[in-house]
Amino acid sequence: MAELTEAMIVAAVNEVLGGKRRQFEPVEAGTPLAALALDSLDVAEVFMALEDHAGVELDPDSARTLELVTVGDLARMRAVRCA
Repeated sequence: MAELTEAMIVAAVNEVLGGKRRQFEPVEAGTPLAALALDSLDVAEVFMALEDHAGVELDPDSARTLELVTVGDLARMRAVRCA
């Protein structure tokens, strides 16, 4: 099963937010999630992009149970199965 990497996470977040926001500073693994002001649609789009990049289905419960502070922390989410 594919593993999420910080590089995949950063690429997915930059892809989603870069395509939606006029003024956008690319994120890095250490960028605080709170600084991104993600709404629920942004979160859903980031999850879909991550699943596409990694070829996995993510477990949404793993995101709820982890303390996710930075963009790089998203790499700790669990994949349920390969897509």
